[in-house]
Amino acid sequence: MTFTSKEKGNKKYYEEFMYITSSYYIFKKRPKTKVHSLINMYRVYIIIFFVLSVVFLFIPRFIDLSALFLAFFCVGIYLFIESKYRLREYLKYGDSLVKIDEEGIENICDDKMAVKLPWEVIEYIIINKYSICVLPKNFSAILIGIEISAKDDVYKALKKYKKLDLLVDNSDKYK
Repeated sequence: MTFTSKEKGNKKYYEEFMYITSSYYIFKKRPKTKVHSLINMYRVYIIIFFVLSVVFLFIPRFIDLSALFLAFFCVGIYLFIESKYRLREYLKYGDSLVKIDEEGIENICDDKMAVKLPWEVIEYIIINKYSICVLPKNFSAILIGIEISAKDDVYKALKKYKKLDLLVDNSDKYK
């Protein structure tokens, strides 16, 4: 079964997928974890570290902690800027073609690059609010992301190839 994943320009899809890729081990242990925006998470960390560095700056005994939290603040700013840059680059990509067959799941981007995960390598297929993420059993394989509008097609294909046991549906957590 072949269908198009319409992720071109979908900022929420890419933010969700970036969070999943950065938190791979969390989702491997607990696939029912709720997904957040990676960029919003960095914003919260930046605010917390800035407030803590300012608070400890006014307490003479904890001035060293102020420097430590200021360093964390700078790292947070760097990660935030890096994530915004990656998001801007991802938004330039076009839609991808997803092929699910008896061998596994394949994602073809711009007819140039393809990623295929055989069924034996896939641990979970997680449905979230804006994305469907195919998690491999180990981190040596790449993750595959599918836009949520293809949810029905993915479900039909998994049912056809008797792979519904891999499916973890988290979409009810976002209502």
